[in-house]
Amino acid sequence: MEPMRWLWMIWPLCLACTPAYAGLGMIVGDPLGTDAGLPSMPAQAWKGTPSLPALQPLATWTAADAQKVWTLPELTAFALAHNPQTAASWEALRAQAAALGMAESAWLPSLTLSTGARRSQAVATAGFSVPARNIVNPSFTLSYTLWEFGLRRAKVDAAKAQEWVAGYTQNQTLQTVIFNVTQAYYNLLGNQALLHADERSLAENEKAMEAAEVLHRAGQATIGDLYQARASLAQARSTLASQQQTVAAGLGALAAAIGIPPNSSIQIAQLQWEEQRPPHLRQAVAELLQAAEEANPALLAARAQLAAAQANVRSARASGLPSIGFTGTYGYQFQGGFQPGDTWSLGLSLTVPLFTGFNNHYDVRQTEALARQDAANLANTRLNTLSTVWQDYHTFQGNVAAYPGAVASLANARKALEVVLAQYKVGQATIQDVLQAESTLSQARYTLIDNLVKSYVGLAQLSQAVGMPLGDAQP
Repeated sequence: MEPMRWLWMIWPLCLACTPAYAGLGMIVGDPLGTDAGLPSMPAQAWKGTPSLPALQPLATWTAADAQKVWTLPELTAFALAHNPQTAASWEALRAQAAALGMAESAWLPSLTLSTGARRSQAVATAGFSVPARNIVNPSFTLSYTLWEFGLRRAKVDAAKAQEWVAGYTQNQTLQTVIFNVTQAYYNLLGNQALLHADERSLAENEKAMEAAEVLHRAGQATIGDLYQARASLAQARSTLASQQQTVAAGLGALAAAIGIPPNSSIQIAQLQWEEQRPPHLRQAVAELLQAAEEANPALLAARAQLAAAQANVRSARASGLPSIGFTGTYGYQFQGGFQPGDTWSLGLSLTVPLFTGFNNHYDVRQTEALARQDAANLANTRLNTLSTVWQDYHTFQGNVAAYPGAVASLANARKALEVVLAQYKVGQATIQDVLQAESTLSQARYTLIDNLVKSYVGLAQLSQAVGMPLGDAQP
């Protein structure tokens, strides 16, 4: 009766403490002080002191690297080795490979060692006590699943397919890094070429300004002509200054693309835009469409994702079926006051899930729906890939086709400026004619450079869409 008496004494105390504790929580509100570091009102910024991981250093860029003249293949190789995106995708692939190992471990038996040590003493009802005893009982347990209707195989297939997804995702990341470097490289080449073109335009405006001043002093040009020449010269200087900042921004973009700080100095060869020609593409669009279906990493990743979803369906179906396992145990018990002894057992186990609250039923329905969703996503990815290849192909061909016209326009604009400037010096043309000819020539340079750069960037976009390098020429 003694234990029952204590129980009847403790039970009312617990009932009394429960509402008291709830009331204390309502009064205190934040008993552990978790609101201490929060702003006092919504309009204030949070100023906590978290313990964050230290920032890792970016890739090393030496003084020799800053002086070297880099080519596109060299910059691309550097980016693939140092850009954080490639490292992250590689680690994701390694993690998925480890997940595959976890799935394959189900084919092996499991062996565990467990041991317990205790000291106990019992009091007999007759009033005498049994001496205290020390007990230690280590034991080994071996278990192995003999048959489970393909559950392990399905999980291994799903993990293997997810490894394929990670592998193709890594390939896609590599192609993205390559394209980003290529795009930044060609944009920088183009902006540097535009900077040189702006310098030429500035020199031409200075010549026009000198001609206007000479004619004005000779009384053959009005003060209005002089003001217009000055305005055009000021505009040319402003355009040049703006382009200098665009080149600086392009250098930062290229630096970030290869994985170094944006304020790093990178030297690249100048674009010989007056001699350089657009790249040449040998394949027809039909060949590229077929190649994209076999090489595009995003499309391949979508196919692998569907394979993983189909394996998950098999896994969900098998998880609702019986399984047969083998178990074996061996233990040895040391007990104070008694002789030590061993214990062992061998047996088979049959597990039959009779009713799981329809959990397995809905698991199968969910995995089947996800598989159908992945099949639809695969079809959509395929259409998007083919459409992108088609669009990029014709965009590239359009830039190539426009190049001869841009070359002819530049040549004619140069001759036109020479003629108009000569006519202006002898009074047969106005300053408006000269400034218009200069503007036409400047625009022709811009058009040619832009067309050339776009052709190389367009080829890089097409290569990314197909999933393989295309073309055989680069500046």
